[in-house]
Amino acid sequence: MKKLDTCELQILDCTLRKQIHIIKSLIMSISSANIDGAYARKMIDMSKNEILEIHKKKFKYWQGKNGNWNSYFPKDNVKPPYGRLVSKTTQGKLDTAIIDYYLNEDKTIIVPNFHQIYLAWREVKNLELTDNSILRYDSDYKRFFDGSDFENLPINEITENTIRKFMLETIKEKKLCREACKKMFSYIRNTIRYARIEKIITDNPVEFLELKQFSRHCIEKEKTAEEQFFNDDELLKIQKGLTELYGDRPDFMPRYGVEMSLLTGMRVGEIAALKWEDVHEDYILIHTSIKHNRLKNEFHVGDTKTKKSRQFPMCDEIKDLLKRIHRVQEEYNCVSEFIFTNGNGSYINGQRISDCMKRLTNHLNIHGGGITALRKTINSNLRKNGVPVTITASILGHTPEVNEKYYTYDTSNLAEKQKIIKDRNAKVTSLVS
Repeated sequence: MKKLDTCELQILDCTLRKQIHIIKSLIMSISSANIDGAYARKMIDMSKNEILEIHKKKFKYWQGKNGNWNSYFPKDNVKPPYGRLVSKTTQGKLDTAIIDYYLNEDKTIIVPNFHQIYLAWREVKNLELTDNSILRYDSDYKRFFDGSDFENLPINEITENTIRKFMLETIKEKKLCREACKKMFSYIRNTIRYARIEKIITDNPVEFLELKQFSRHCIEKEKTAEEQFFNDDELLKIQKGLTELYGDRPDFMPRYGVEMSLLTGMRVGEIAALKWEDVHEDYILIHTSIKHNRLKNEFHVGDTKTKKSRQFPMCDEIKDLLKRIHRVQEEYNCVSEFIFTNGNGSYINGQRISDCMKRLTNHLNIHGGGITALRKTINSNLRKNGVPVTITASILGHTPEVNEKYYTYDTSNLAEKQKIIKDRNAKVTSLVS
């Protein structure tokens, strides 16, 4: 039989305790005539069968050559599937002995703590997570729960007030933002939900708790609108800065990746994955992205973030950039199927483009909005010029809802706003006169 680990044993023990509690409660109800006897006995039999099944998962259970039925019972300092050997002449007598043991000795059952239930939930959850998500979940747990008294609490002792106290103390101690608070709350909620589904607990202490009860206590450092995009002067500085910083390194491909982002607003992974075969007369086909598996520290070509392809309209500026890149590849003998290539003909990863952008903005002493800020700038400029949200969202590769919420900013300067107000008020004045 499979040898169970500590967490699995404790979960079984907790389920065992629940069945014992059900049986004892039903027996008391029968004795006080508070329940239909036939129904109660049926439920008792079901719980007894559940206890037997749990016991067989923990301990060896077999019929010997002499016809006797045998099983190991719990014994101090002996781990399942072994223990104290018990032998009976019939299977029925052995089953009765097992039931009687647990009804009288339920003090041997240990309730798993929050950490153990969390690990049990994660074992299932990991099946649907990417390696990067697994790494993020592990990092989050360490940040929120590792070393806390909360993670060692028996799962059946966690109450609504216990959760509230832990959440508020952690938010203040670690100065959590709303997003971090949301993550922490979701881990608690999912762990408790797992415990309920597995019938380890009967009550749900999270049921009447809401995220807003905690998020209003969070520390928020909101970026200003100006930090979310680049104005025209900053764009000009970035364009000139690329030559200033990398003018003596024409074969440094990340600089061209930044230029491509300036012109298209593509994600860095999408830029890095571009091949010459993706370039067409009227458009560039965006259908792949360079992915970084942080758990294995490996890069590979995968789908775009939305798992959808899109066509980016071609223009003269992009054509000129591509011609310059191709000349560099020929001059430095690094021609490749990839547009943005390193010396051995393989692709560069998107992180190198992001790092190049970061060094550039630091050098120019402008805000570090990075490649994302370039994407937001292009979107906001298009929206300012009257381009519908459906079109800008399609160009950048996300939904109209995301476009409206995260990518659209007022990019007009004070002079432009003054002109708008001046023209409006002049119109109103003319109506009066």
